Amino acid sequence: MALKKFINGCKVVEDMVASIYGSFADLFPQYREFWEDLYRDELQHSFWLSDAAHYEAIDLLPSEDLMPSMDIVEKTLAFVHGQSQRILTRPVTLEEAFKIALQLEESMVETFTNEMTANLFASDYESLSQKIIAAEKIHIGKIEDMMIKKGFLQVS
Repeated sequence: MALKKFINGCKVVEDMVASIYGSFADLFPQYREFWEDLYRDELQHSFWLSDAAHYEAIDLLPSEDLMPSMDIVEKTLAFVHGQSQRILTRPVTLEEAFKIALQLEESMVETFTNEMTANLFASDYESLSQKIIAAEKIHIGKIEDMMIKKGFLQVS
């Protein structure tokens, strides 16, 4: 039951981030393709998690003793919710949108995937969580590349 709760919490995070990217697609129609690409990816992550939860495919994830705590997922949810409220309560510039997106992706990696990665390195496990980690890292790269292209981020 705890594993299912964990998976569902991660799914909610993915859905909330997808919603934010959908909002950015509407706010910045000239970059709609970029934001919709991220949006679709987040929905795919959510689908992977739904599939794991629906089919109770416990073998897709490491054992519960290797999983990050539910507290980490709850902190991520609070952070994502805060960013969502920020977007709703005041105008957001394109640069701010990129920074928010980068924070979301880095937060997701830092809070509930990096710990999982460290746990996975302790085993020979190839799993759903590794797919999500790889996808999050791709998102970070996409966002950073766009920020560099638009002059919002400098390469040192």
